[in-house]
Amino acid sequence: MENLEKLKVAIITEGFLGTGYGHLTRCLSIYQAFEEKGINPIYIANCDDNGKKFLPNVKLLQIDWINEIDKVILTISNFDLIVIDSYLAPIEIYLKIYEVSKKVIYIDDFLRLSYPPGIIVNGTINSENLQYKRDKNHTYLLGINFMPIRKVFWDIQIPNRNHDIKNVLLTFGAQDPRRLTAKILDFLLSKFPDYNYSVVAGEISENVLNLSNVVYFDSVDSKDMLKLMLENDFTISAAGQTIYELARVGMPTIAIGVADNQKFNIKGWIESNFINEEIWYNDERIFEKIENNMKITKIPRNLIDGQGARRIIESALL
Repeated sequence: MENLEKLKVAIITEGFLGTGYGHLTRCLSIYQAFEEKGINPIYIANCDDNGKKFLPNVKLLQIDWINEIDKVILTISNFDLIVIDSYLAPIEIYLKIYEVSKKVIYIDDFLRLSYPPGIIVNGTINSENLQYKRDKNHTYLLGINFMPIRKVFWDIQIPNRNHDIKNVLLTFGAQDPRRLTAKILDFLLSKFPDYNYSVVAGEISENVLNLSNVVYFDSVDSKDMLKLMLENDFTISAAGQTIYELARVGMPTIAIGVADNQKFNIKGWIESNFINEEIWYNDERIFEKIENNMKITKIPRNLIDGQGARRIIESALL
């Protein structure tokens, strides 16, 4: 495409405390990849005020775009390119957006819909093996090479890690919907009291906050999260978007499933030998499995190069 700076681009997504902010952050990385090309998109998000904290320095239109789609259509009519990333929008919304735009990118995780013509992106690990129709009306960008992760992870030096564990990072996202943080931290302190623990968000007890080997972070930005991932030796995390960043930095990880849509993720990470076994938030043997996995530290091979957002933009601009 010529005159890239004149292209009209919109990114449309959602994110709430109850559902998580992974869509906001991965769409932010796509936004930043457009900016790198001199393109300034509009970022349209149905999100709460906490979600806005994940979107620094963007041209943001905060609106319930599913229920106010007619207002959004007036804004994006005849745009050159639209990116949609949603678990909530019905097919009728997608069709309305397709009808008024020149090209549409659909971010998908699990064959959620039969999308209108356009580019289907699924950066989930092993998504190239899903049963997409592969018809002539769609371009398919599938697999981990197309996973958009936050910009600070794009061009980093991968650290040389060893098998020693001294410092452990514990993170279940800003909302920790299954309330795992306190329970798992208490267990780790009882079984591995000599380790140092960095805890990101979640609720923990007041007495734990006073321990010299526990540092609590109420919230962190992408730069701080990268710093924590580089400084720590091991991570226990939910099996969502964060695990792709952990794979980027080569971090030994225990991933705990907290939502049904993470099943395919977990299966792929096990097959890729990044994690050892499937563990779920309601597993009766969750603590036993955590303890066993903490004792089998392996340094994962480099599975993700961080260039997913750039690849998506390069394909979209052809």
